[in-house]
Amino acid sequence: MPAAAALLLGPGWLIARAWGVRGATALGAAACLTLSVIGPATLVAQRTGQQWRPGPVATGWPMVLLVIVCAAGGLHQWWRRRSAGRAAGAAGLERPAMARAHRLHLAGAVGLAVVMNAVPLVTGTGGWDNPSQASDAVFHLSATAFVRQTGQASFLGGLAPMYDGASVYYPTGWHAVAALMPGDVVAGSNALVVVLAALVWPLGVAALLRQVLDDSGPALAVGSALAGSVVSPLLLLTSVWPYGMSVVLLPGSLALLVRAVRAGRVGAGERSGAWIVAGAGAVGVLMAHGAGAFNLAVLGLPVLVVAGAPLVRRTWARGGRPRAALVAGAGACLLVVAGAAWFMRRSLVSVFSFPRGAANPAETLFAVVTDHPLLATFTPWIPGNVVVPALAVLGATTWRRSSRVRAWTVAASAALVLLLLASGPAWPLRLLAGPWYTQRARIMPLVTLALLVLAAVGVQEAQRRWGRTGGRGQEYRPAGGPWPPAAAATVGAWARRHVPAAVLIVSLLVAPAWRWGLRTELMAAVHDPWRASYGAMLGPGELEFIRRVGPQLPADAVVLADPSNGSAYLWPVAGVRVVYPARPEPVSEELTWLGRHADLIETDPRVCQILRRHGVGYYYSDDAPADGRTGGARRPLWGQALAQVPPSALEPVDRQGPAALWRITACD
Repeated sequence: MPAAAALLLGPGWLIARAWGVRGATALGAAACLTLSVIGPATLVAQRTGQQWRPGPVATGWPMVLLVIVCAAGGLHQWWRRRSAGRAAGAAGLERPAMARAHRLHLAGAVGLAVVMNAVPLVTGTGGWDNPSQASDAVFHLSATAFVRQTGQASFLGGLAPMYDGASVYYPTGWHAVAALMPGDVVAGSNALVVVLAALVWPLGVAALLRQVLDDSGPALAVGSALAGSVVSPLLLLTSVWPYGMSVVLLPGSLALLVRAVRAGRVGAGERSGAWIVAGAGAVGVLMAHGAGAFNLAVLGLPVLVVAGAPLVRRTWARGGRPRAALVAGAGACLLVVAGAAWFMRRSLVSVFSFPRGAANPAETLFAVVTDHPLLATFTPWIPGNVVVPALAVLGATTWRRSSRVRAWTVAASAALVLLLLASGPAWPLRLLAGPWYTQRARIMPLVTLALLVLAAVGVQEAQRRWGRTGGRGQEYRPAGGPWPPAAAATVGAWARRHVPAAVLIVSLLVAPAWRWGLRTELMAAVHDPWRASYGAMLGPGELEFIRRVGPQLPADAVVLADPSNGSAYLWPVAGVRVVYPARPEPVSEELTWLGRHADLIETDPRVCQILRRHGVGYYYSDDAPADGRTGGARRPLWGQALAQVPPSALEPVDRQGPAALWRITACD
């Protein structure tokens, strides 16, 4: 985990500091800034023939780009100070320095969130070498293994081996980082999940709240701690790792955006620098996953509109050239959006046309109120994390007094509408949820993040309404009497003096220690073959079998099998190539045909022709029932013939329980 934390935070923190970002914002936005360099570096490395491995990365294009970006930031800061005539230590757009007590409170709050997430996640994983058994995770494990083998991590063709050699766009931020992790693919991926969910997320939320809130008092600390109480980002990191990474980077990127649009009389140099670093943060989110553009639009556009509305009104009122420039700028933005949509048209069509049945809107609202997972079945933990939405409602009541609250109220409402559209029946407006595959679990973190911001404002409002700032005078001294009334009065007096702390304690009690057991359940649901929510592909002992047979095979061995029976793990776990490294149907027509006719190996010569062309000499079988429970095989998504190759065409090599490895003899 230290390696993952250093890799994600170190480069980005240097960039933030070079461009004048300080304190909690620099640390919280570091991960998205790191991805803003790693993403382009993967493409440049591919085009120049540089291998994506730790050694070349440390001395090659990623380091060159990092130095260039930091040097540009340093020059910009120097130019800004010189042109503005300011001292080097001027704060500018930065928040006033936090008092020492407030820094300690914030550090303690983030530390609490880290511990309350990291420990149950590690426990639920069941060991660093225990791979996730979610379908998406199998794909990403295999993809990371290919990045390590080929040394290519570009988002334009870096994952070609996963697509039968076809060069396609695929977001590779996750795979680029995971490929640089020490240890094997499985251990590196598991560590990356924990660091993103338990460290990067609360740091990002802390950075966002630092920019949104009016002060750095206890509300900032409590709001940052509550970032560790939610489960929707963690749910994504159980399987859809690239998108989950993009969501986790979102708060840090939004923090830079809020900083860039903050009202105030600052020089053009300072404002331009803030916009440059905010743009870099957005690029980092996009490098993790392209859908981050829609997430930024849902939560970032209200911030932009509210902050920019006064300037737009003033510019429009001036008429003439200013008005024409405003129209031209809006037109240019539309052209950029249209061009990007045209470039990504194939991906967008596949996303918007993804079929998904309707859900239950009432269940969705229950999930919002209780912060309950929207996938599979887990312990309800009623009333769940109800404190956060309750505080958010309280915070939203201050919208008349604060433009920032209005922006985040609109953002929360927009995210909630999208969530309900994804839940509802198949009617035209449901298309608006298409960028998220019309999947509620992908939209839920947007609601969660907006509610966290409003909840922090709610803590401030609770302090204003019900808090007391006096000392230990008569006002707070409980009256005498029996123990229960006296104790209640004492507790009530303490709570009114320390409203934020009381809110934090109540949240820990209402959602018992922030549902430690639920977090363990979420991880066990993809790691434990006996508790897998959607079925396990590896039965007890099968992982050890795969590790054992790997060294028995030649270095160039290729294995044919149904990828739903655990064989896909031969590649990321044992380094043995397989024909089908992921569960979905391949893009190659030839390999699709093979999957549907592999059982004709003794009667149709085309089967052997294809196997020879791909160097296939071995076959992996699993006799366990395809129920995802008994023995660890899942029902195949396609290609049922892959599980029906006749034993007469095979020669046994090794076996453990229902899993067996064979040499193909029918094609000799």
